[in-house]
Amino acid sequence: MSTILFWSPVKGASGSSSLAASIAVTIGNLYRGRLLLTHLGRRHSGIESGFPIQEHRMDNPSLQLQEGGWDALARLALRGTLSRENIRNYTTPVLEQTLDVLEGTSSFGAAPPLLSSALVRAVMDTADQYYDLTLVDAGSGAGWGAVQHEACVRSKLAVLSLTQNMRELDAYFESVSPLSTYSELPLLIVLGKYDVHSQANVTNIRRRYGYKGALHTVPYSTEFMDAWNRRDVIGHVQRDVRSGKEKDRKLFMPVGWAQSIRQISKAILEAAESDLRLKALERGA
Repeated sequence: MSTILFWSPVKGASGSSSLAASIAVTIGNLYRGRLLLTHLGRRHSGIESGFPIQEHRMDNPSLQLQEGGWDALARLALRGTLSRENIRNYTTPVLEQTLDVLEGTSSFGAAPPLLSSALVRAVMDTADQYYDLTLVDAGSGAGWGAVQHEACVRSKLAVLSLTQNMRELDAYFESVSPLSTYSELPLLIVLGKYDVHSQANVTNIRRRYGYKGALHTVPYSTEFMDAWNRRDVIGHVQRDVRSGKEKDRKLFMPVGWAQSIRQISKAILEAAESDLRLKALERGA
């Protein structure tokens, strides 16, 4: 399997979806390979919020008639016609020949199609045949059901998003996390919206909870949040992360957003034992 799972026990405030989106675009820009980014929620939510998918469809009426996303794949799977040859036809390309987004289930109608364990299994197994890497935003909050379980057992690495809120950290480290039941699954923790001046820094968190695993940080970035609100994650990553430069960065300054995302992307590929390689233009950068 070549699947990376993103999840957070913190409902709606951890930045798990934005992390998954920015990591996917970063890997798509810096590494060679075919990538799929998807989520397990409703269409136009989660990772889709950072891309101009909805506006693009509304600007082009012909695209509104095209069927895609999990709903379309559900029908293909039901008919037994879902294959590595056609799965990409029902995704939305956001980086040409590199990154596709599989949209969520329909948000229209009284009873929209819901994901099932069997469907997640079929789609992820098929995606694994075509894509070099699949990144799945499994949502956030205490809810952990059969669908999340199915995605997790098919993953090579879980990326867990937390914050510096001590109540939330206590709740995670002092209780049994759903991810703790997958003892063989590597885990990478990311502290989002990280404040280097907070007492809840990496050193103190490790000391308080005795945590010795992989722990990364992503500082809060006004520029990134503005880009997310504009649905311009791609443009932001290409301007800041792909360039490999930090604006006005000086020696001994805290690591900025762009460098953090680059480091986490590399750590994810290494932990997942991915064979993706840096694009020629990035070698030696």
